[in-house]
Amino acid sequence: MRYDLFDTESGNAVVIALDHGLGMGAVEGFEDPAATLDAVLAGEPDGVLVGPAFARHYGERIDSAAVETLVTADVVTFSTRPGHDEGMDIWTRPFDVDELLAVDPVGVKAVLVFGRDDRRLFERNIEAIGRLGRELRGTGVPLIVEPVQWGPRVPEQFETDHRSVEHACRLAWEYGADILKAPYTGDQDAYTDLVEHSPVPVTILGGPASGSTRAMLGDIRDAVDAGAHGPVIGRSVWQADDPAAVTRALGDIVHEGASVNEVWE
Repeated sequence: MRYDLFDTESGNAVVIALDHGLGMGAVEGFEDPAATLDAVLAGEPDGVLVGPAFARHYGERIDSAAVETLVTADVVTFSTRPGHDEGMDIWTRPFDVDELLAVDPVGVKAVLVFGRDDRRLFERNIEAIGRLGRELRGTGVPLIVEPVQWGPRVPEQFETDHRSVEHACRLAWEYGADILKAPYTGDQDAYTDLVEHSPVPVTILGGPASGSTRAMLGDIRDAVDAGAHGPVIGRSVWQADDPAAVTRALGDIVHEGASVNEVWE
């Protein structure tokens, strides 16, 4: 598999996730999609992860910034009411592969949600990952799988538990992932083993903005030192006061090997 995303001098990439509108709507900090996109692009990321409609509407902006497009294949949302989170587990894959490939992506991303109560929904999720992998095979576009433990059967503290993440990553590439989008577990030595044991590249997912950009950058620094190929991260960037500055800091860490102290006060 050729990975155009990692065709950089460092072999790594900084990807900013902007696909949140698919499940959250006009989420705080992302009410104006064009303005948020422009703020991110000003920091010169290597790629942005977006929905296929977003890619069509704002493709000229993305292309003019010489930034790669990654596209999300599925929808995860938590209520049938727009803008609400009622703890529901709603997942579907509404976009066919032709629509995804039409925006010329360097990767197609889908989630694999563990810990669900609904066994049939979990089965559908696994089936969709396998089917998407088969549909992409031979196109040159890798399948990026994000194995997450969001279901109610997984206690919150286990979402980044190293052994749990290790199991989830193994299942994801066994089902067909060409790239993993996995949480950093906080144990650099153990994460090094996880990366080395994976036959496919590992990238680092984000999550809700924690309020501490410095801590997020520190986790990315440690994960890259452990062999990860860079972040695919969203809210911690575009909900920050200066998304461009955070994006540039990530680039210095991922590509130049900079320390957190060198890029952030």
